Amino acid sequence: MMIEIIAISLAIVAAIYISYPFFQSRQKRISFDLNHRAEELEARKAQIYAAIKDIDFDYQMGKLSEEDYQELRSQYKAEAVQLLKQMDQLKRPRGKKHKAKAAQAFCAQCGARVNPNDRFCANCGAPLGVK
Repeated sequence: MMIEIIAISLAIVAAIYISYPFFQSRQKRISFDLNHRAEELEARKAQIYAAIKDIDFDYQMGKLSEEDYQELRSQYKAEAVQLLKQMDQLKRPRGKKHKAKAAQAFCAQCGARVNPNDRFCANCGAPLGVK
């Protein structure tokens, strides 16, 4: 009887552990995916930079011809540029909320810094916009 209770308990714990990702909020999954993607891009960037350093070293040591060196270096530089663009896109805020907050960071009348929840500027009293 005791073994059956332990087996059932383990089965319940395993079922909860396996089904947990299905019950996570969508925002947490998106956040996790973005963080994971950013880590992948950062690792790839380090690999590309290391490869560029390696071909520079190989060229200086005479292991690569001028033609091969220029070709490899241009390929790695192009890949690095694309990678940096992807990283910038991940860091860029998305949606209307971020645009509205950025637009309300300063008063349009006097230029004073304002809080996102303020309706009027504390410095000059000007209305900050409809919320």
